Amino acid sequence: MVALAIFVLVLPHSVVLPVFSLWALSAAACAALLAIFPLRRRTSYAGAAWDMAGAFTLVGCAAAILGEIEPIIEFIRPSGPRSKVND
Repeated sequence: MVALAIFVLVLPHSVVLPVFSLWALSAAACAALLAIFPLRRRTSYAGAAWDMAGAFTLVGCAAAILGEIEPIIEFIRPSGPRSKVND
């Protein structure tokens, strides 16, 4: 929730859901790595890490479905002068 609140305050509203989706999917990847590579032999957090990875994946996919890709493309695209040659 803190990340979503920061995204809402900092980013334009049209790109909040796609950015949140990318953030949630990267958090899911980090949680999956934490579950795959335990720091100690006898750890009990591997199951919880897989649950967190699944939850972040679900939230990330839902945000991707609800968000639209066009605002991200416009946000990333360079806004330099365009040539009319190829139009």
